[in-house]
Amino acid sequence: MNTDNQEYSKAIAGRIQTIMKITGLDIAGFAEFFKKSTSHIYGILNSTRALSEVFAREIGDKLEFDGAKIFNLNSKIPPSISKAEALIKFKIDHRDNPEYFLSTKSKRSPNSFVTDVLLKSDCFKDGYKYLNEVAEYCKIELNKEFVDDQLSKALQYAVKTKVLKSIKKPIMLKGGGFGKRLVDVYYL
Repeated sequence: MNTDNQEYSKAIAGRIQTIMKITGLDIAGFAEFFKKSTSHIYGILNSTRALSEVFAREIGDKLEFDGAKIFNLNSKIPPSISKAEALIKFKIDHRDNPEYFLSTKSKRSPNSFVTDVLLKSDCFKDGYKYLNEVAEYCKIELNKEFVDDQLSKALQYAVKTKVLKSIKKPIMLKGGGFGKRLVDVYYL
């Protein structure tokens, strides 16, 4: 595949992601809605599988727009697809399957919560934060509590994926002051 084809495939994958955002469907929900396997959808999103004209037409038919527009990078994906009758029926019929919907993703995954909610909040606006400060902020401001080491793992994952930064600082003692041991502190 030459460079132009790779760029075009990435652009098509981006348009499918846009459709998923507008419809509010996660990969599992998108796959179920169109009766495709999740690996089929992942293949399109990762540009390892081309979006066929047949599937593009299926997307258009179910979401009440011209599916061929997916291939035209100059045309906008219409926001009205979120109101398609088949989509509304699917959401009602599958409301008990939270893994189908983007809106429940941050409730299900600590990693998603950190990247989609915490990092967009004001938590890090005044500099770096210790883990206990982040946990307290989540509990008080975002009404989210974590069990065991979920939050620290999610923060470390955010650092690993380069959406958050960390440095080592002396541990903050509960009685005030600082200890000798170095721990991670997080910042944007």
